[in-house]
Amino acid sequence: MLLKKIILSVLLIFTFESFSQNSLTIENISLKNASTYQENFITGGQPSISDLERLAKQGVKQVINLRSKGEFKLFNEKEIVESLGMTYINLEIRGIEDLNQNKINIFSKLLSDKKTLVHCASGNRVGAFFALDAYFVKNKTADIALKIGKATGLTRLESKVNSMIIKPK
Repeated sequence: MLLKKIILSVLLIFTFESFSQNSLTIENISLKNASTYQENFITGGQPSISDLERLAKQGVKQVINLRSKGEFKLFNEKEIVESLGMTYINLEIRGIEDLNQNKINIFSKLLSDKKTLVHCASGNRVGAFFALDAYFVKNKTADIALKIGKATGLTRLESKVNSMIIKPK
């Protein structure tokens, strides 16, 4: 009986440790509008160096930055990300003009089963692209796509995203 309790306790500890290592969390992360989406994505605004360090410790493998080159100058994000063992990808989204099918397709191809941080300055562009990916690539309804967008940071670009998905495919 005692042996069963010991084995059960050990299994519970390993299960909890495995779960905690596999789950992304936004606790102690300072990026603006941080949220988790599905099991592999953290979305939001610009991360700090300490955010990137914490995310690397959580097992994040790639960082997708939707900011344009020169938009952020406090530190070399690519250099920091790569020094932490993560892959850095910069898909420049300058504004409404970049909400197009070509950029949606590129964004969709970048999404994988890897634990990933997807960010811009505030999360707005991130939410726009998750919504457009949901609608145009994953064939979700317009309502579901907009919910996904809002859950991942969509705000000021909502009217543009809405006008794109209301049109017939």
